Amino acid sequence: MKTYYRTSWLAVAAGVLLLATACGGESVDDNNGGSGGTAGTGGSAGEAGTGGSAGVAGTGGSAGVAGTGGTGTGGTGGTGTGGTGGTGIDPGPAAHVDKLDLLFMIDNSASMADKQKLLAASIPDFVNRLASPHCIDANGAFVAKVGVSDACPDGSSREFPAVTDMHIGVVSSSLGGHGADSCSNTPTQNWNPRQEDMSHLLDRNQNGTVPTYESMGFLNWDPGAQATPPGEADPVALAQRFADIATGADQDGCGFESSLEAWYRFLVDPAPYERMIPVPCYDGDTSNQCRGPEGIDAVVLQQRADFLRPDSAVGIVMLTDENDCSVIDDRQYFLALQALDGTGSFHLAHSTNACKSDPYASDCKSCWEVNPADFPECAVGWPNPEKDDTLNLRCYRQKERFGIDFLYPVERYISALTETHLEDGTVNPLFCSEPSPDGTNCIQQMRDRSQIVLTGIVGVPWQDIANDPNDLGAGYKRATDVDWDMILGDPMANVEPTDPLMVEAVDPRSGANPVTGATLASPGSGVDNPINGAEVETPARNNLQYACIFKLADPLDCTLPQNMFGCECNQAPESPLCWNGASYGTMQHYGKAYPGRRHLAVLEGIDSQAVVASICAPNLTDPTAADYGYGPALNALVNRLGANLR
Repeated sequence: MKTYYRTSWLAVAAGVLLLATACGGESVDDNNGGSGGTAGTGGSAGEAGTGGSAGVAGTGGSAGVAGTGGTGTGGTGGTGTGGTGGTGIDPGPAAHVDKLDLLFMIDNSASMADKQKLLAASIPDFVNRLASPHCIDANGAFVAKVGVSDACPDGSSREFPAVTDMHIGVVSSSLGGHGADSCSNTPTQNWNPRQEDMSHLLDRNQNGTVPTYESMGFLNWDPGAQATPPGEADPVALAQRFADIATGADQDGCGFESSLEAWYRFLVDPAPYERMIPVPCYDGDTSNQCRGPEGIDAVVLQQRADFLRPDSAVGIVMLTDENDCSVIDDRQYFLALQALDGTGSFHLAHSTNACKSDPYASDCKSCWEVNPADFPECAVGWPNPEKDDTLNLRCYRQKERFGIDFLYPVERYISALTETHLEDGTVNPLFCSEPSPDGTNCIQQMRDRSQIVLTGIVGVPWQDIANDPNDLGAGYKRATDVDWDMILGDPMANVEPTDPLMVEAVDPRSGANPVTGATLASPGSGVDNPINGAEVETPARNNLQYACIFKLADPLDCTLPQNMFGCECNQAPESPLCWNGASYGTMQHYGKAYPGRRHLAVLEGIDSQAVVASICAPNLTDPTAADYGYGPALNALVNRLGANLR
């Protein structure tokens, strides 16, 4: 198994991060979280890092100008490896259970409405299969679908006992701005509460709220009436409520999707914070230019206690069309999402030259961290800040571009799903709901690792991970059979995926998909590539190339007021999404996804606990077909959970 780690950002030197009260607003495009807010005043200070020495404290100064004076240091810390990580070893035979807790993390940023509707359309079959499992023969081959009370045909039996005790909950990808002005309730921000769902269980639909079990936020499948009071016994009603919540997530949440941290916060974080507030960067600092957590989110803890049973199998499903952007909730990492600096757009410093060839080299740093006399490239800023550091791409190739990794290491999430204890030695809440008084042991039996399954319906060509690259109806490969070098590469060794469609890039790429042999198409060539249509020219340099696209069942008219937000073809760009077969226009004909590299890194790290699927579905028109919608992904999840349910 690859080892993932983070080179820690220690400090920012000599007051460069001086921010004054922001004024004015700016609109941002589909993948970012808006603008506005304040970032504090006065000079910035060096911060205590998690590994190495710290920077120098500055004081005073005006917005965007380096402060003067001050020699305070920020302290030193550890290596910043981010935890022990998963072993990459198969956890062994699946432990048998008769309860199932399903948590869906649904991206609610712009451009997700089409995917949410497709998930909703796939839910009835998913619920029906759990409530009335398929009939299979002695070799495990499918024989028939029959009703809950019907007998299987002679020579066959149920693939597993019907699920009669199941909780279903939904959280969104929106955790606010992590202390930045973006996605925060500030005067200059186009904010709405759905940008800060904070891993609270969703119960909203398009018109109001959906009834949940005892108003606890989750759905309770209980056909045997074992709960007090009894839960839902009608599979049609259960599926409809689930589908309503899935589409109710909507697409007006935060564009900086914390899709990994969202489920971690709900299931694992022992002390989810209530809010991020300005805090001192060092002892004696009065400018409060760092950010830190305050309070405990009692809603998350109570909902977790109600939803998660100690003896259940746990299925986590991520539905997202962009890479993860789970910003570290500490010190000055929030600056990755900062939009304004008081006089205009805020920009991060660029990296030293070493980062371009090896982002993990010892001399790969932010220009904020070094002396320009030693790194001449840091004597000047970005050639074109508005294009070189667009807010929309702040989570893209951070170490290479900025010399800093602002995101939690993926080992945080691998460990959360594979390790019984957290880094501080206390028990992992996902494995133990009743810890000992000192928190280091579990009073009851811990959940077995095999009872936890993570499914990623993410940006990756389905052809790369399907049993048959010509027919997704044949299902997805097991995670242990996926060619990870093809779809992920080795991020920590700076090795790109062998499938060029999975390379994150602003500029058009070249090459061919190694599975189909399809050559990447040049910009302006319609939909010449069967997987991602074509590469796209991005003059504003504020968007990435697509990993895959998929044809919508019903084209979207981007000129209609109800469709303008989140629609991809408002200005009839030369994008394959807007190709009608003969020309580009304002009708959106295709949905899209970007490479989900961080999600895939976690899925690889948990080995057989993973289910890998594509958000680009090949069939949106024939619900009776085996490849319809997200049916193949949800069937792969049921196949994996079936090992626990048998």
